[in-house]
Amino acid sequence: MIDAHTHCFPPEISDNVSQWAKDNKEPHWLELVAPKNKPSLQGWASKESMVQTMDDSDINQSILLGWYWENKTTCLKHNLLMKEWMDFAPKRLHGFASIYPNDDPINQLELANSMGFKGVGELHPVVQDYATNKAQWHAMAQWCEAHNWPINFHVSEGLNVKYPNFIPTPFNIYLEIAIAYPNLKIILSHWGGGIPFFELNHKIKNHLKNVYYDTAASPLLYDINVFRNVINLVGSEKILFGSDFPLKVYPKKQKIPEMQSFIKDTRLNAGLSKKESDQIFEKNISELLSL
Repeated sequence: MIDAHTHCFPPEISDNVSQWAKDNKEPHWLELVAPKNKPSLQGWASKESMVQTMDDSDINQSILLGWYWENKTTCLKHNLLMKEWMDFAPKRLHGFASIYPNDDPINQLELANSMGFKGVGELHPVVQDYATNKAQWHAMAQWCEAHNWPINFHVSEGLNVKYPNFIPTPFNIYLEIAIAYPNLKIILSHWGGGIPFFELNHKIKNHLKNVYYDTAASPLLYDINVFRNVINLVGSEKILFGSDFPLKVYPKKQKIPEMQSFIKDTRLNAGLSKKESDQIFEKNISELLSL
């Protein structure tokens, strides 16, 4: 199995989340991982515990995703951390680079390429200000299309306004990029926030032919029937399993971050055929990244 959506942060962040965010000028991230007057869903892991958790869950390989940081410096720091984890377990951990598209993205991409990354993301076009920096974002997308690098975009479900610092992600942004770069491989996280429904529109479907949807944070967002419903909309060949580790996606029963509960729930209750399961848990992302 391959987990297509995980994250890594310096373990020492958990000692003082607020101070780290203040020092690095990352207020949006702080509001997400340390909401006021609410328990945090964010968990933490070391590179050693990450690999152990994968072993416990029969996960052979995981994709470490970057984050949609508000500063280029934070992106560069995060890439160095992910590189450290990738070097620790080179056959088990692969990385998508943190990129700040608004400031010389090509040099950032070339550096990430030299470090062994395989894609870009997770990106947030609203938090990272796509609207006023389209030229740089499109330069990044063009480079990724040319180098066969997927881009993972964060997608918010339009009606979900319950979590702290919720920021919508308009569909038209992703559609605009997909139309401009028809060979770019795009991964829309969190089931695409309802975007799979629009693949029923024959005028839109062709533009989304290279768009994939990951399952990150699924138990926090939807019931298990989302698997069958999205398969019916787009096909199992466009779905990638992602746990969003070390996020606690079953907060009432998870004391520490783990992957097993989501995997077990999916295998037992999603009603997947063997072919669908093989595609979602391994084949699709393996082919996408030539793993």
